[in-house]
Amino acid sequence: MTAPQPGANQNQPASPHEAGDGDLLSAAARGDGTAFRLLLDRYMTKVFANCYRVLGESSEAEDATQESFSRLWKVLSTNASAQAPDRDAGGWLMRTSRNLCIDKLRRRKRWVSGDGIMDGHADEKPNAEAMHQSQDVSIRVQKALAGLPDRQRAALALVHFEGVSQGEAAETMGISVDALESLLARGRRSLRSQLLDEKQDLLS
Repeated sequence: MTAPQPGANQNQPASPHEAGDGDLLSAAARGDGTAFRLLLDRYMTKVFANCYRVLGESSEAEDATQESFSRLWKVLSTNASAQAPDRDAGGWLMRTSRNLCIDKLRRRKRWVSGDGIMDGHADEKPNAEAMHQSQDVSIRVQKALAGLPDRQRAALALVHFEGVSQGEAAETMGISVDALESLLARGRRSLRSQLLDEKQDLLS
């Protein structure tokens, strides 16, 4: 067997799948649809999962996810460099989808007074895609989260699942940090109660 020569593969271009966000964004900005599809493949699952946690409904989560990628393509294709991401496509998509989800929640009548009983019904049976793409969260917790009032669910999704700071989450939701902490506390209690009730039902 012939030993490989030192540096023999150093000049070979990296696979497109291994390219960094910056390279893919630059290519997409030049009209490279393949590069954009690679970004979509890289971040679609994560963006959808977070949208689903915030919204609690698979159809709205799908809409928010598609709109996020549509906006990314638009800012890249129009060379709006002040708005387009530089090298962190994932961070840009998460921030954009987060804002889209909160806007969707604000349009619901239950957003303003949604800390009590919901006057709508959560999507308790998400479709197969939702279940598959949200597999990083247990089905039991996801179902309990979907059943919370909108603002409690959004607060928990942003802070505990997306890892946003309380200050940024409060700003995104248009509330004070104290109000956010109150929502988080009530949301945690509700989740614990729902999960405990479910456990007792299974054991009865």
